[in-house]
Amino acid sequence: MALEPKASAADRKTELAIDQVRKALKGLRYGTVTLVVQDGVVIQVDRTSKSRIDYSTPDMAGGEGI
Repeated sequence: MALEPKASAADRKTELAIDQVRKALKGLRYGTVTLVVQDGVVIQVDRTSKSRIDYSTPDMAGGEGI
């Protein structure tokens, strides 16, 4: 039975950051995902989601807007 080498702390941090980015991207249609990096390490993941209003329906044509 071969032993796998233990992952370094840096490898674990990288995997955790990648996992957080995947979670932030999941289901995001419009918006941004911002990573904050300090000393070469991701310390924060921000997700901003945007909602788009669809004015393309026929009953909205020629309206005055808001």
